[in-house]
Amino acid sequence: MSGEARLEDCNTLEEVRAHIDLLDKAIVPLLCERNHYVQQAAKIKGDVDVVRVPVRIEGVVSKVRAIALERGTDPDVVEAIYRAMIEVNIALEKRQITDPDVTS
Repeated sequence: MSGEARLEDCNTLEEVRAHIDLLDKAIVPLLCERNHYVQQAAKIKGDVDVVRVPVRIEGVVSKVRAIALERGTDPDVVEAIYRAMIEVNIALEKRQITDPDVTS
C-alpha cells in the first residue's frame, strides 16, 4: 500500500462520483480479504462464546483512530465505520461457527 493518497479537488459531482467509484474498486477487495481472515478466526476459535473479544475490539478501534488522525481525517467517522464492520464480522464468525458451510 502506498503511504499518502493523492487527493484531488473536484469541480463536478461526476468527478466526485468517479473518484468514489475508483476507491470502491480498491476497498471491496480489501474487505473481502479481511472477511477471509475473519472466517479463519472463526475456524480457530470454534466457540461462539469467544467470538467477541472486547479488548481486541478496542485495540483495533484505537489503531484505526490513530491512522485516521495521521491521515488528517475525522477519527470518529473511521471509528463508527470500524465498529459497524466489527459487529458484522462478529455475526459472520458466529454463523461460521454454528454453520461451517457459511461462506459470507
